[in-house]
Amino acid sequence: MGNWFDREAAVEGEQAVVDYMASLARAATLETPRLPDANVLWVKAQILRHWDEERKAQAPLDLMEPVQVFAGLAAAAVLLAWSLPSLLRAFSILRG
Repeated sequence: MGNWFDREAAVEGEQAVVDYMASLARAATLETPRLPDANVLWVKAQILRHWDEERKAQAPLDLMEPVQVFAGLAAAAVLLAWSLPSLLRAFSILRG
């Protein structure tokens, strides 16, 4: 481990920081992103508005889908219970 009070080590460390900062300053800077054209923003806004309208129109249908499934299964169960005596009578006639 280095000596904390060695002046030459401190100077070498400072020089390393200076060199690093100089190389960082010389590095190519990234281009700032170009803002999109107003027409592009308008089209994106129209698409988002359209998607929002579709989502709002689809919401009641999404809510009713489980209700429809349950109602269909309940109706099938009622019809089966209602026709079960006739089915059992027909099955007993077929068996002999």
